[in-house]
Amino acid sequence: MSKKLNTFAKFVAFGVVPRAEVKNDLPAVRTLMREGLVKKVYKKGKVFYELTEAALPLLDGYRKMLLEEAQLNYQLYPRRRSFYNALLEDVRFLDTFKPDAQNFQFLGDWRLHESPLPSQLQLAQWRFYQKENVA
Repeated sequence: MSKKLNTFAKFVAFGVVPRAEVKNDLPAVRTLMREGLVKKVYKKGKVFYELTEAALPLLDGYRKMLLEEAQLNYQLYPRRRSFYNALLEDVRFLDTFKPDAQNFQFLGDWRLHESPLPSQLQLAQWRFYQKENVA
């Protein structure tokens, strides 16, 4: 995976990351900022990087990639079908505490069948800031 894609993947869970999480990838972050996909935000003396609405088409492509990976894993791992079936069918039955669940988290939840909306991106960012106590 390229450095730029690897950096973009860190944003997928909530649409925002603290500076400490991407401090070793700052050239890739700066490239994403020049392209208008990421912006720098200051909250309570801390630095965060947020995805902008211009990144929604890329987020949709990444969502499709996660969905395809989940479908492939469903077929490859028969002992874990209950997890992947819940991820692909009805996320109400998904065990979010399993380690694999964090790999498929997309903008704060696990709904991979729906394209991301600007309001979903804002809500995911707000939830992240609530979790970090900087909202």
